[in-house]
Amino acid sequence: MKFNLVQTLVFTLCLISVQIYGIQDASGKRIVSKYERIMQMYPQLSSGAGESSQWRAAEKDNQRHPCRRDCADKQPMTCYYYMVVHYDDTMAETCKRYLQSKFRFKLSGKEYIDGIALATQLAANDDCKYADGLESEVMVVNGQLPGMNIEVCYGDTVVADVINSMHETTTIHWHGMHQRLTPFMDGVPHVTQYPIEAGQAFRYRFEVDHGGTNWWHSHTEHQRAFGLAGPLVVRMPPKLNPHAHLYDFDMSEHVIMIQDWVHNFVESVAENILINGRGRNLKKGVKAAKPTLYAHFPVVRGGRYRFRVIFNGVSNCPISFSIDKHDLVVIASDGNDIEPVEVQRIMFHGAERFDFVLHANQEVSNYWIRVKGYSFCAKNQLHQEAVLHYRDADTRALDTHTLSYAYDAPGKTLNELGDDASGARAGNSISLANLNAQRPEPEVAPSVTFYTSMNAFEVRQGEGFRFQMDDISFSMPKMSLLQTRNLGVGQFFCNRSQQADLGFNCRQRHCQCSNVIQVPANQQVEFVISSLSQTPHPIHLHGYTFRVVGMGVLGEQKIGQIEQIDKKTPLPRRAKGAPLKDSVQVPAFGYTILRFYSNSPGYWMFHCHISPHSENGMAAVVRVGEDVEMKMCPVSNCGLCSSVA
Repeated sequence: MKFNLVQTLVFTLCLISVQIYGIQDASGKRIVSKYERIMQMYPQLSSGAGESSQWRAAEKDNQRHPCRRDCADKQPMTCYYYMVVHYDDTMAETCKRYLQSKFRFKLSGKEYIDGIALATQLAANDDCKYADGLESEVMVVNGQLPGMNIEVCYGDTVVADVINSMHETTTIHWHGMHQRLTPFMDGVPHVTQYPIEAGQAFRYRFEVDHGGTNWWHSHTEHQRAFGLAGPLVVRMPPKLNPHAHLYDFDMSEHVIMIQDWVHNFVESVAENILINGRGRNLKKGVKAAKPTLYAHFPVVRGGRYRFRVIFNGVSNCPISFSIDKHDLVVIASDGNDIEPVEVQRIMFHGAERFDFVLHANQEVSNYWIRVKGYSFCAKNQLHQEAVLHYRDADTRALDTHTLSYAYDAPGKTLNELGDDASGARAGNSISLANLNAQRPEPEVAPSVTFYTSMNAFEVRQGEGFRFQMDDISFSMPKMSLLQTRNLGVGQFFCNRSQQADLGFNCRQRHCQCSNVIQVPANQQVEFVISSLSQTPHPIHLHGYTFRVVGMGVLGEQKIGQIEQIDKKTPLPRRAKGAPLKDSVQVPAFGYTILRFYSNSPGYWMFHCHISPHSENGMAAVVRVGEDVEMKMCPVSNCGLCSSVA
């Protein structure tokens, strides 16, 4: 790389300095990590005078960011982040220190690493990505797996300079942010921005307009499967936090990010599940497997802790989450407060987040945090664990005899697979659609209802699967819709009725085009979404939080006639207090009914959050309003900087 990179970024990116410290192995030998080498090519530079001098940033990689603070009403900050996207490896040289004998111990013939001892004895800026102990290529930001935890307050402004050092394009989507003022910062390539090419930089700048547990991730191909994802936690001032009295601690240490895992960029069935980038190796036939390093979550007996759990579900692998001998008092989902419900197990579908309060009221010990995979993850019986560690408990006292895929936590489950709000399993299951929003509001009758279907089916045996919404496989446009909306781009749109007008029956032929659903602005809008396949699909709508007013299962024979059924005998809908979400499951051969007020004109992705499904066509674009109603980017290149290579 030439250092005209530095010259370019000095003028186009207002950057703040950071010093890279070397890492030493057990013998004192200097280790230069890939991240350190990348930062030598893409250094974070000092800013001059002007606006950027008021931005708040961490001075060093391992320092607490000043925007991670107790939130006060009407005291916003501008929070700066320097994010270098790069290739890296798990179990690289920087991980060798973890394998020192002083950290290793054996239980029942298997070897483990003492994670608590590691945390207290090794430097905080160590960028070892241990994962499941196997070497694998990954994509990461700033050497971290999972990615950096961005913690801000509601009303802050985030400024993030994303530097792409890879040899492929990328973008970052800020999942949970509405982007009402900045739809051009949503991070979807060819929909709200042009992709960040290799060697380019992009400055994302947006107001934090949605509180709670959110996250950021790449929205390019399957990159989030390989490590490009991290938490985005938005805290509220105490007077805006209705659950503040329920817990004593809301700490970074209790943010949990879970994902199904593959090795070496192989886009196939998941081979493992990781909890905060760590876990037991589940791949069979591995010779000389490394010791297991579990993620640890420390608590003090008697304390009440807010846990924030994010599921970066990549493949068709919904999961269950439980903690031995502890109840989970669920208080929020997708960043939206709900009336608290006590359960013992939570089901997560791709992109969902749940916050719960845990009361550390058991004996001082270690307790298993259990995650179990279903659907495609059931094929390999994938399950993973982490440790809830009470202070003063023996860090190496772990009962591994109960670790089995067959284990299911006893008690009530929230958001069950095949969730049906009719309450057929009311004794041991709570439907997500039956949760109550913390601030219940009466439902307003929609001005328009859209019926949308999701389907995945095998074309012919051995010829692969077809993934569709509204019987159309979505193909990404060649231009960015938001940027070129005034240049006649509408001629390239399609939808189910447009294809029918052309004489195409999309149930008999393969329709593949840029499916755009036109929604009027400033109206109450309803979507009735059905799954025509034997698997649930997690649906995510960008730019909005919606109300889940209905959910149920009709069965394979009836689901194809859902529009006729609903118009003849309306499906059940909530009259008041429906929970708010941005990602929710559509049950297999079932439906989910969403409502939102369309007050943010723009082009918003609407897609299944199972990566192979959406990347192969189970997606659409919701076009809210007319082009003249959409906000223009105030900068001609809309955040995209000149080449930095």
